[in-house]
Amino acid sequence: MKDKILTLAVACSALFSALTANAASSASDNSNKPISQVSDVKNMNDETTVYIQGYLIQNLGDEMYTFQDNSGTLTVEIDDSLMGNNMYSPTTLVWIAAEVDKEGDVVSLDAEEIQFMPNQASN
Repeated sequence: MKDKILTLAVACSALFSALTANAASSASDNSNKPISQVSDVKNMNDETTVYIQGYLIQNLGDEMYTFQDNSGTLTVEIDDSLMGNNMYSPTTLVWIAAEVDKEGDVVSLDAEEIQFMPNQASN
């Protein structure tokens, strides 16, 4: 009986480790996701999922930020829970997965995931 319990515990541990490693690698592997430009996002349909890369150049308050890439700027809503305690500046490169939010002629994004890449900053 002890052998069966030990075998089950080892199997559960191995399964948990494999699932955790897979989740971590898929969450941080953005190399296969197409990066959109701000100029393209402004012409996309409401609720379209996009991936953008650039800089948060201004905190507007109430979880709203001005995002900028080489094609323009737009407003992004980023929940405090996604921002965490990350330190960033207007020269910190960020990658954001977001949903397009169109209200009339106003286009913004609602962030679903954000990754900070301070070692790749430029400007």
